[in-house]
Amino acid sequence: MADHKRLQRLSGSLVMSAFMSMALSGVFSLLEFGISWMWLQAWGQSILIALPVAFTLDMVFGDKLRFLSARLADKAARDWR
Repeated sequence: MADHKRLQRLSGSLVMSAFMSMALSGVFSLLEFGISWMWLQAWGQSILIALPVAFTLDMVFGDKLRFLSARLADKAARDWR
């Protein structure tokens, strides 16, 4: 059971960090270079840098941030009523 939770956390962190690093590096490099071959090259290089950084940050801070966001959501739901 513990292995399943660990694998679920690792895969969740990998999927989220991959999506965020690809999306954000793509948007910001597009804003800098416009749609061009240079943009695609810069985007590819940016993903190679951003993915391990995003994955590491998610593994280090992810649980604490998820806990904080759950508390904020609970507080917002209570105050909404």
